[in-house]
Amino acid sequence: MMRRWGLVCLMSIAAIPVSAQFAPPRVVGVINQPNSGDRSQAMLDDRRYLIDRGVETSIFRGDILNVYRERRLSRRMPEPLRLFIGTMTITDSQRGSSVGVFTPHEPMMSQAVIKLKTALKNDLVVPRLILDSGVLFDAGQFALNPRAQAEFAKVAEFVQMFSPAKLVIEGHTDSDGEDMSNLRLSEQRAGEIRKYLINNYVFISAGMIEARGFGESRPLVPNDSRENKALNRRIEVIIWE
Repeated sequence: MMRRWGLVCLMSIAAIPVSAQFAPPRVVGVINQPNSGDRSQAMLDDRRYLIDRGVETSIFRGDILNVYRERRLSRRMPEPLRLFIGTMTITDSQRGSSVGVFTPHEPMMSQAVIKLKTALKNDLVVPRLILDSGVLFDAGQFALNPRAQAEFAKVAEFVQMFSPAKLVIEGHTDSDGEDMSNLRLSEQRAGEIRKYLINNYVFISAGMIEARGFGESRPLVPNDSRENKALNRRIEVIIWE
């Protein structure tokens, strides 16, 4: 059933015009940089960051994007690593630029490799789509659920908006169960999503999509209620480059 739906969806979407290849947005400055040298948490929380892309790349007010800092940890590394440092909530967007508020990912910000604990110029600001794992999978399982069809339609539309050269599919869980079991489940779920997208959409090839699992290590909210745990059980589709 899912296979037939995927082929129909492929035929209907493949004809949509594709825009120019995506280039990741970056932070280009701080709008309300304090002159007093005040670096209190309240001041950092109130900062607004200017981003070098806007509505022309489908970045709109209310969107929440992932923020990454590039770091080359060794001179032998051909490419820098991207370290996830938090999210950017877009408060205003127009053609050519947008403005956002940064929320740090505290576990990464506490690492020694991150010396400055806020968003900086040249940090990458990357679009993401969050899918509900409760719709895609049964509890504790990684086989795709037949009712996941509408979620894949969202992914197809999202990818078409950006025309990326690379996608990353991330699996995330809540904190119930063992750490390693959650990590393995998140990897398996991300892998199933990757496989389905490759098999059903001509504009998504095996070489452009990567699956990763993070288990319970990156919660959106504290795992202190049933509702919050449901939010943390998710798949993220990230426009990588």
